This record gives sequence, C-alpha cells and structure tokens, in this order.
Amino acid sequence: MYILGFHPIDVLVIVAYLGAITYVGKKTSGKVKSQEDFFMAGRSVGKLLQYFMNMATIVDASNAVNTASFAFSKGIGGVWLMLAPIFSGPYYWFIAGWFRRVRLITMAELFDERFKSKFLSVFYACVGIWLTIILAGMSYKITFRTFEAMTLKPAEKWTAAEKTKTELYTEYEQLNNLYKAKQLPQEKKERYKALDSMYKKEQIRSYISYTPASWFYIIYTIFVGAYVIMGGLKATVWNNVIQGLLVFAFSAMMIPIALVKLGGWSVFSERVPASMLHFFGSGTDEFSIWSIAAFLLANYIIGITGHQGNMAHNGSAKDEITARVGGLGGNYTKRILTIMWAICGLLAFALYGSSISDPDAAWGVMSNNLLGVGLKGVMIAGILAANMAALACNSIYLSALFVRNLYKPFVQNKSDHHYINVSRIAIAAVLLLAIYIAVHYKSLMDIIKMQPLLNIIFGAPVMLLLFWKRLSLKAVYTQVIVCTLLFAILPEILPAFSSVKHSKWLTQQTVEQTVMRNAPAAQGDVDKGLASAVGQKIRKEFVIPPTSIFFSSVARSIPQDANSPMVGIGRLNTELAVAKAIGLDLKNMKPATLLTIRYLVASFLPFIILIPVSLLTRDKGLEENIARFYVKMKTKVIPDHALDKAELEKSYANPTRFDHTKLFPNSSWEFCKWDKEDTYGVIGSLALTLAIVGGFWLIIKML
Repeated sequence: MYILGFHPIDVLVIVAYLGAITYVGKKTSGKVKSQEDFFMAGRSVGKLLQYFMNMATIVDASNAVNTASFAFSKGIGGVWLMLAPIFSGPYYWFIAGWFRRVRLITMAELFDERFKSKFLSVFYACVGIWLTIILAGMSYKITFRTFEAMTLKPAEKWTAAEKTKTELYTEYEQLNNLYKAKQLPQEKKERYKALDSMYKKEQIRSYISYTPASWFYIIYTIFVGAYVIMGGLKATVWNNVIQGLLVFAFSAMMIPIALVKLGGWSVFSERVPASMLHFFGSGTDEFSIWSIAAFLLANYIIGITGHQGNMAHNGSAKDEITARVGGLGGNYTKRILTIMWAICGLLAFALYGSSISDPDAAWGVMSNNLLGVGLKGVMIAGILAANMAALACNSIYLSALFVRNLYKPFVQNKSDHHYINVSRIAIAAVLLLAIYIAVHYKSLMDIIKMQPLLNIIFGAPVMLLLFWKRLSLKAVYTQVIVCTLLFAILPEILPAFSSVKHSKWLTQQTVEQTVMRNAPAAQGDVDKGLASAVGQKIRKEFVIPPTSIFFSSVARSIPQDANSPMVGIGRLNTELAVAKAIGLDLKNMKPATLLTIRYLVASFLPFIILIPVSLLTRDKGLEENIARFYVKMKTKVIPDHALDKAELEKSYANPTRFDHTKLFPNSSWEFCKWDKEDTYGVIGSLALTLAIVGGFWLIIKML
C-alpha cells in the first residue's frame, strides 16, 4: 500500500524525523529561562554547534533545489547566484567578529545604541520582519515544490483538464526549442506566443501531483512551529545538527545513482549542450560575469551586512573566534555542496530534458524517479529538516525584532516569561504570513533576484555605521525612506493598479537578438556541410528572446488572442526605471546587462544619498554616545560574561583606550590594523576560495 506515492518505510522515516525534532523542542523548552536563552541560546554556543547553526541557516534545502533548478534551466552560469558568496569569505571573517562585539540581541538595536533613535530601530524592525516573511515564504514554496514533484499522480489517473494541461505543455516545449534554434515556421509563431503566455501564467505544466498546496502548508506549519515555539534558538541549534547530517546525506547520494541511471559521463556529454557548461554563462541568459559580480556586491557584501539574522548568527557564539570559525566553515561548506547540487541539476537535464516543465521541480522529479524504498524517506526528511531549520532561524529573528523593538517599548516592565510567550505568538504569525508569500510569488527566481534589493535598504547604512563615525542620523533617515519607497513599496503596490499593469511603456520588452556561440554539431549540421562529424564544435546562431524590462515578465492578457494587450506579471523593477530616467537604452540590452544595471543602481544609490547628506549634517549631542559605541566595538569579547562586562566598563571609562589600533588615525574611519587572527583568517579564506573555484573549473572542463 502506497501513501501519496510513498512506501510505508519512507513514511516511517519521515515520521521518525518529525518525532525527533519535536522531542528536541520539548526537551530544550525547560532550559529557556530568559530572552537571551530564547533568542541567543545564552551566548554559549561552541565552535561545532556554531558551525552547524550557520550551515543550517545558509544551507537550507531550498539552496539545493534552487541550484539544481538554475543549472537545469540556465546551465552553470546560473549556479553563480549561489556560488558567488565564496568570494566574500574574507569580508565574512571580519563582520562575524564585529557583530559578536556589538553584544546586542537584534539588528534594530544598533540604531538605538548608535543614534539614540527609536524611530529607526522600529523602522528597521518593520522592514526586517517583512524580509523575514519573504525568506520564510521562499522556504515554504521550495519545500512544497519538491514534495509535490515527489508525489506524482500516474497518467492513467489524470482528469481531462489535467491531461490537457500536460499536452499543451508538450506542444509548447517543442515550439520553444524550434524558436530558440531559429527554426520555428512562420505559421506557428502565433501559436507559440499563445502557449508562452499560458506557460508564464502557470496554466500548463508537465506533471500532475497528488499533493494539494493548502494541506501541505498547514501540516508543515504545525511541525516546524512546534519545536521552535517550544525551544527557541536552543532547540534550533540542536536540530541543526540533525539537519546538517541529513543535508550531507541527500546531497551525496543523488550523483552516483543518477550517473548509473544515465549510463555514465559519456552519455552526459552527449545530452547536455556545451552552452550549459560555460563557466560564466553563455551570453543568452541573465548570468554573465558582470551580472554575477553585481549580484555579489548587492547581496553578499552590502545586503548581508544589514541582514536581520546577523546578531543571532554571531552573537550566540561564546566568543569572536567561535563566531568567525563557525560562520566561515558554514559558508564554505555551502559552496562545496552548491557544486554538488549544480551537477545534480545538469544530470536532471541529461536524464529528463524538456519533460520537466518547471525547473524548480527538477530536484523532486529526479528524487522521485531515482530513489528506492527508504532513500525517498531520507530525501524528504532531509528536505524537511533543512527547510525547517532555516525557517526556524528566520522565525526567531522576526520574533526578536517584534518583541524587543515593537512590543516591549509599549508594554514595559513585564517578566521574561511574558516576552517569551509573546515571541511564540509572533513565530506562529510569521509562519502563517509566509504561506501568503509562497502563494503570491509564482517564481522562485523572482524572489531570489528581489531579495538583495530589499536587504540593501539597511545594508548600506549598517555598513557605514560600523566603520564611519561621521554617518549622520538625517542621512540615514533620508536614504532609508527613499530606498524603501523605491525598492520595497512601489514595486509591490504599483502593479496592483490596472493602468500600471497594462501600461504600454512599462510592458516593453527588449528586442529579439541573435548571437553566435560555440555548440556541438548535430546531424543536420553535418548534412548541410557545416561540420565533418556530429559533436564537432562549430559556430551556430541562437536567439535571445525578448525579455521584459520593467516587470518580472509580461504576457498577453488573453493568451489565445494575438491582439490582446500585454500585461505585467510579478514585481515592477523600479531600479530600471531609474536607469531609464538617466538615459540608458534598455530596449537593446541583453538580459545579463539589465540584471547588472538593476543591482548596480540598488548598490550605489544608498551611498550616493548617505555620504553627501552626512557631510552636510551633524548629530549634535551624541558625541559621548558615539565614542562609547566605537570603543565597545574595539573591545574583544571574553567568554566569561562577568569578566567581559568588567572589560567593557574599563573601555567606557577611557573611550580612547584603543585609538592606537586605528588604521587611519585622526580620521572618522574606524577600521583597525590587522592582528594575527585577522591575517590568518584572510589568508585561509582566500586559499579556500581558490581551491574550491579551481576545483569546480576543473570538474566543468572534464565534463
């Protein structure tokens, strides 16, 4: 007897995992006595647990599914969205120490301590809560997509409507391949455009699943909510060990099984186009070396600095070296796993190709088809474990922001028990709101590309706040308000208006372009005399289809009507509206150039506001407060809480105590000279980066 396509043994594995995490939550709930226990695990996490916690937070199963999806649809070039942070390792080494030294519980408290500004801390909390809900929603959607693809309904049980959906998708995929190869007959173009609009609106697909979204989200929420609500970060840290081990298990087992099914690397080379193995993309998609570099700057340098989880990630460590080693270890482990997931995505393409309509489902389809009894259970348990761990951490960030920065200022002088209970209610609320995000956003790629633009809103001021004494409160007010409107509010609100969604100007697309690139010759090329043998590398023409400029995508209002107006779908890219306003010719650009411009506008605009406004304004009366803030940031953390507090008092009594360590004496910049720990960390980070990237390059060359 099978349950939603699962063997009873697989069901037992999944139930055993769910029981284990619930037990951990119950077991640790009795050890939660204070807010610091609930939000920061008592600031006592050692190196091994810190490693697993950081790995669990950044290595959720959505990364595996996303990376496989990007490799499946974009080739190796798309994988850099997940692999690019490897170049920011040295930066992470430094900021882990800084966020441990700040000795706060939430990121919002930075603005209260540095500027004595309740408004900014409240505003950060509101934006941070919304970002957390978006991340949680993405985690929900990934888990559902994967579970859905592993519970496929057999074709003989399809309804007439479900059968029509799959038949139309098959026709669309055939026409799409002809179009990209410049072989689509003129009389088929209107049919192709109609089906393309239906595909963008998710009206056609290649498979049908047993799993209904509503029931999945409800059951998933109950289990993930149970252990985090009971045990807070303490429960999450211990469950992250289970998650980490399961991530290694499900990442490692897929490649050899897929290779055996495929018939070896030689068959892989025959089925995967050379264009998908270009290290930095083929030039026909969004991922070039420049768009990847811009994404790295926006998300993993500027954006990550203001991330709402920085305090929990680093502040829970018992000291700075623990925060640094744990954070860097988790970061580099993820990059190694990313390479494994990318290979899985390419193997999925070699095995199934166009039979998978939704790249987000590639991982699930491959798991469903390749894994035997028991292994499917391990895979699902691993996916649930990974996503639950990340979702739990995100929920804790949110509850801390809500309780300490929104609730506590208005409901004061209550016990820690009271505030912890309110935190538990906040966690339940965020899990429910995350379901809305999962349903509202159709494409995971849209969420991935949108996230850096939101993180930058506070990433830029936090970066300057940590290093520049001259940053003024008025500058931060101005920048945060402008960027929130531009990157967060307008992109979501404006598409709700019909005049915007149907605007001819905003539904513009780039012009269709033809490019030449190296590709293996097919039999048709040999017949035409263009190559001497099948597989020989020759120059071939490929089409870059028109790309939506200002919306995530555009489609016909009525797919079957060639004269129906175009409608915008998804987010409005206001960054490109800014680029258009300064005179850039967007219509003739390639997708990679458009994405690069989006991230560069978002990266530099905050600093263009912050620096000049800071130089023109001053924060009067905050001199003593600023001095205390920066001397604390130069005072190393001592694991013993009492000794650490005593050391801080010495620094507060003498704010110039560490001025001799400044890299630029008598300036407003608070960078310090490197010590041995800094130097060894940077050298080690660079060595790991070169080793992993070099190994990845060699693997691609051998494929």
